[in-house]
Amino acid sequence: MNKSTLFAPAEPSTWKQWGPELLKRGGTVFLLGGVDTGKTSLARFIYGKGCQAGLRTAVLELDVGQSEFGPPTTATLFFNKNERKHYFIGRFSPQGAFWRCLTAASILKREAEKRGASLIVVDTTGLVEGSAGIWLKRTKIEILKPDLIIARERGTELGPILNRFSFREDIKIFRDPIPPQVRKFSPKERAILREKKFSQYFQGSKEHQLRADLLTFLPGPRFFEKSNGNGNLLVGLIDGEGWLISLGILLELGRMVRFVSPIDSPDRVKAIEAGSIRIFSWERLIIDKNEGTGEQL
Repeated sequence: MNKSTLFAPAEPSTWKQWGPELLKRGGTVFLLGGVDTGKTSLARFIYGKGCQAGLRTAVLELDVGQSEFGPPTTATLFFNKNERKHYFIGRFSPQGAFWRCLTAASILKREAEKRGASLIVVDTTGLVEGSAGIWLKRTKIEILKPDLIIARERGTELGPILNRFSFREDIKIFRDPIPPQVRKFSPKERAILREKKFSQYFQGSKEHQLRADLLTFLPGPRFFEKSNGNGNLLVGLIDGEGWLISLGILLELGRMVRFVSPIDSPDRVKAIEAGSIRIFSWERLIIDKNEGTGEQL
């Protein structure tokens, strides 16, 4: 279950100001807004319109906590159900992983262009305030070079970000009101939704083993040695091109690496990358010890 599926995507009130031109010319549209402003529903709406118009349309999802098109803790490039690319971040929040989030944005945008996307919809996190949120969003916009920014704000929270681009002739900015059907979710509700997504993702998972000497460990073997105990580590199973094949739960690291994952065969796994999340109970409790928030599922 995802938040955006709880209500039908509706045509934004400013659609006629920028929508027809977007469908005519294509390009990259960057959705900017705080938490629970309907960005993902808007992404779904634009994606549907783009496909109807015959455009090769992609969604570049950078919301690692409330992922819509991929599992939590990942950034995803989505074309359709059978055509996706995932980049492992390993956290529920960009806090503490800014460089990985920016790297993911750049790599996924390049991949979308490589695959012939003529319309790219960028869905982002709700981190827009404070020096961290402002710096991160400004940098993402500079990296992704959108033709259009659709901003949904409460009050004037987006001012410090949008002012940086207000003079730009290559970027058009439209402020779109937050739809009345969009509601705010409590931290507990967001945690429940994450838990359900993880439960669905790992449903039917199997235990696998691989030889440790045939794998690369990121950021390095010593990190995993220091991480033994205190719950099972969420990891990314990475292929030979750096893409995430699947999430996994690390059970044991020795001569053989034991892990749980929904993949059928681990033959394509070339590297195992550490996340920052500890799983104490597969079904009920997930704790990110490095977020500093005591976030739990």
